[in-house]
Amino acid sequence: MQKSDFYSHGKLLITGEYLVLDQAKALALPTKFGQHLNVKETDSQFSTWESYLSDGSLWYKFEFTINQICQTSYQPKNDFEERLSQIFKFIRSENSELFINEYNFKTHLEFPQNWGLGSSSTLINNLAKWSKINPYKLLENTFGGSGYDIAAAQSKTALFYTRNDFDPQVKTIQFPEFLKDHIYFIYLNQKQNSRDAIEHYRSISQAQKDKSLNEISQISEEVINVENLEHFEELMKQHEGILEKLLGQQKVQDKLFPDYKHGIVKSLGAWGGDFVLVTAKNKGQLSYFKNKAYHTILSYREMIL
Repeated sequence: MQKSDFYSHGKLLITGEYLVLDQAKALALPTKFGQHLNVKETDSQFSTWESYLSDGSLWYKFEFTINQICQTSYQPKNDFEERLSQIFKFIRSENSELFINEYNFKTHLEFPQNWGLGSSSTLINNLAKWSKINPYKLLENTFGGSGYDIAAAQSKTALFYTRNDFDPQVKTIQFPEFLKDHIYFIYLNQKQNSRDAIEHYRSISQAQKDKSLNEISQISEEVINVENLEHFEELMKQHEGILEKLLGQQKVQDKLFPDYKHGIVKSLGAWGGDFVLVTAKNKGQLSYFKNKAYHTILSYREMIL
């Protein structure tokens, strides 16, 4: 019986949030934390699914038949089973030969689910590897989104990402080494629903977006050529200003950290939750955030591959 192991990296989007959906050039970073998928053929009449959290505890387990879960008559018990049914239906449409057998599936997350590092995208990429189908097509027909998280799942270094249907432009790049000592990622203690945020973005007129697309793409390219921390911070301020005007939302630094004077605070991905990027001259300056009860703080080198 065949047994296969797959792994995908989590992600953080440094530039291009929202506008990456409309082909802005975005800068993304793969994280050291990801998700494992183990698939094993079984002689049983049933398939099993087991999902384990980063602390090793079993989050979800259920039994099903691989063809039954793909039927239109299938009645999922909850959102998770409904999502798996949707994924397997598309996989079967692309590679039906897989569904001759039953399987035992096991997933293991390396990061807390609420961190927003890509529990969905790492799952999609792993299942696409297993089924040998295009991960961008699988994403589009299930969760949706720009696909930058799929590119990050497959990458071992920083990358530029430009959406292009199911064949995006992905270019690996070198993130400025000196910046890595001054960048930190702080969890805002709340999970943001990126699908809701994307729906809001889609309601904005194309005319409003067009100017911002070029500006954000230019900022993305400038970031990797900065020669000092101050230039990087200025670019991040410009980026936040463009998105603030476009989204009609207050910048996270103005909203939550207006008196932080040691650097900048920038939203990452969907505005309003998950992680923010923070700059500081030294780690001691981060006591500001700890005093505000933000205790999940990871340095660039701790978080990024």
